[in-house]
Amino acid sequence: MKEQRISNIAIISIFALLHFAVAIIGRMLDYHDDIPLTILTITMVIVVSMRNSTRIELMGILTLVCTILGFLIGSWAWQPLSEILGNDTIAPAISTFLITTLLGLLTHYITLSNKKFRNTGTTWQPSVRNIIVVAISILVIRLVYVALFRVEIFSEGMLFVTLFEIMSNSWAVILLITGNIVIMMRFQQWRNQGKAIIISTTAIVICTTLICYYDLPNMEYPSASPSELTILAPSTLLLEILVFTICYLVQSTRVSRLQLSRSEYQYERLKQQINPHFLFNSLNILDYLVQEQQTERASSFIRKLANIYRYMLRNDEKPLVKIGEELDFTKMYIDLLRERFIEGMVFVIDIDESLYDRNIVPCSLQLLVENATKHNIVSAELPLTIKIKCDAEYIMVINNLQERTHGQPSTHLGLANIRRQYMDITRREIFVEKTETEFIVKLPII
Repeated sequence: MKEQRISNIAIISIFALLHFAVAIIGRMLDYHDDIPLTILTITMVIVVSMRNSTRIELMGILTLVCTILGFLIGSWAWQPLSEILGNDTIAPAISTFLITTLLGLLTHYITLSNKKFRNTGTTWQPSVRNIIVVAISILVIRLVYVALFRVEIFSEGMLFVTLFEIMSNSWAVILLITGNIVIMMRFQQWRNQGKAIIISTTAIVICTTLICYYDLPNMEYPSASPSELTILAPSTLLLEILVFTICYLVQSTRVSRLQLSRSEYQYERLKQQINPHFLFNSLNILDYLVQEQQTERASSFIRKLANIYRYMLRNDEKPLVKIGEELDFTKMYIDLLRERFIEGMVFVIDIDESLYDRNIVPCSLQLLVENATKHNIVSAELPLTIKIKCDAEYIMVINNLQERTHGQPSTHLGLANIRRQYMDITRREIFVEKTETEFIVKLPII
């Protein structure tokens, strides 16, 4: 990101001072319309978001949420200040200044907190036209709900009473939270289907409104006028926007963490294979076979080497693979090791075929076999025995312990990445045990 001469904190402070000045002037002129403050808030959020290279959809959500929060908090925050200061002109200006600063900092740190929120060039681009469309749309929404909350049916303080009434209904809260979680779970599939998201969120708002109106599950039909729906509906919409935004941010953070973890695992997996030592040894073996004119063995070696990379590329994006496929891949890798270590390696594979259709993290068995050969002595005098066994719940990779006394010490990154993959994908732990004679790793069968 290009270095910026003026920090976002300074820009937020400037906008907060502008809010303060506009609020003071508005009170002095007896002008109580919030449109200038709304325009300033929208502009601040967009400027801060753009400077942090934020994706346009998140920019729009943050802008809408900040204007709503500014309206909700600003509607009552100035009153306690007015009682303390005894001045109805300064109190709204100070509360506006503080709220603007808070919203600006919130926008700044949220947009910086996760790479997932950055514009990668594959999402809707923040062109001038798109930004104007977002700003005008949010301004219109802002004017609509401000107009709604200023009609006669909304007496002073009614908005907050209604919000607390919604949040005190357990069924309404459960629907708001679980409904938005379900939307987030389907978000990747619906990403290009805005209509599905709009329909789903609208259904949540309608159902939540009716639950509160009829006080479900008590089924106490309202004796009041149906105009209560006019109060409940916009209040529920405000809560839905806030809950949807929170769920979106949590889901984006979770997906980003999962992708980062998977990328680190893939990098470690690739590094285990495409490293100078592996290529050097493989090419040396191939050169030896060609020199000895063992064409069939050389051809077989090339095919196995190609199949190893083909398997890795094919399963690069898969979180899980069949155990049968992983075993076939591991056996190909073992065949390459046998060409390198003609003597000194013993492999025992004892996996029940009934488990072949169960799942495992890709390349995990191969990485454990590679780690065993890397950190232990392999020779005819001290043969390394690697066993791949299973029980009902785990696949175990066991090797006799004869650690190398030279070479680079283990960083344990391979095991750490496998453990993280299992936790991110299955929420299950792998088990590592080191005895005086053996090193054992247990991988959960999925």
